[in-house]
Amino acid sequence: MAWGIAGIGAILESEGRNLWDTIKVPFVSVLADPPCALPRNHFIRAHYVANAYVFEEWLRIQREFIRSPQYSTLINCVGLPSQPERDTIPWRDRPQRMAFIKTGGDPEARRKDWATLPPRWRAILEDAAAVAVQRSTGDITDIFLAACKEHGLSTEHRLEILFTLMQALDLYVRECRMTSVVTAVLDLPVDIYGRGWEYLSHKATRARFHPAIDAAHLASIYAATQFSLNTSPNISSGLHERVACGLDSRCCVVSDENAFMKKMLAHVPTFFGIDPNSPELTDRLAQIYYDKTDYTDATQVGVDLVSRQFDGRTLMFSLLRIAEEMRSADPLFSLLPEALAFV
Repeated sequence: MAWGIAGIGAILESEGRNLWDTIKVPFVSVLADPPCALPRNHFIRAHYVANAYVFEEWLRIQREFIRSPQYSTLINCVGLPSQPERDTIPWRDRPQRMAFIKTGGDPEARRKDWATLPPRWRAILEDAAAVAVQRSTGDITDIFLAACKEHGLSTEHRLEILFTLMQALDLYVRECRMTSVVTAVLDLPVDIYGRGWEYLSHKATRARFHPAIDAAHLASIYAATQFSLNTSPNISSGLHERVACGLDSRCCVVSDENAFMKKMLAHVPTFFGIDPNSPELTDRLAQIYYDKTDYTDATQVGVDLVSRQFDGRTLMFSLLRIAEEMRSADPLFSLLPEALAFV
């Protein structure tokens, strides 16, 4: 078995044919990003390449719109490597109080770009965005599809148009959410890492903006931080790895929350759910920042949860099971002609 992330390696070819079909080795492509971001990596004409989705929402888009002839399924567990520096500095002694590690993006600049789109497309985005930005964190697919229907756009044809609009809406809503959170901490001594924050950095009175960092340094930043900020993708069925990495690094995690997170993290004393749309967001984040509670011992709850729910071994067994299912299908290839198997 071989495996990769985000479709990397899945489309390798040998003499004009998919490599994994040629060598008859199952390849499991683990997919966490929305299919509209790079649809090509979700549709591959190969028996030996499986799409293994992290979130139910993206499997639904595969099933209803992409309809690849590949084997497509959910994985049972999102495995994460243990944070190697989690115990380097006890929580109470960490030098960095609060940090946000994320690429920024100006939602209003993105929305202005919609003016160049055909009127119907622009109306779909405007209507869907007006609803989606007011909702709590979660899947926005149905909001988008309802707007398409309202404006008479077929969602069954010309998928390149559908996915382009879906991607535009997805990015806009996520950028609105992250902008709300960063705006709320501009007057706090919070460290913000990542490119793309120029539209807000000049407004900061105490927040500190840093360039993008090499991913190799993430563990050390988490290990030196008490409160890790997060905003989530538009999903309802899981959580972003920033949340799991933060908890596993013995950070307190401050994040918007979807239905899955509210249930899974309800008992974790070092998780703080916030509402980016709340008019009290600034006061809430300031309250968390200046709270004198010592969470050093309580961080163990988050470490234990990540160890149980995001175990790397469980992920590997899940991928091996998918690979075995593909191998079990070998004798079935002859039941269908090639043309029918890849329609």
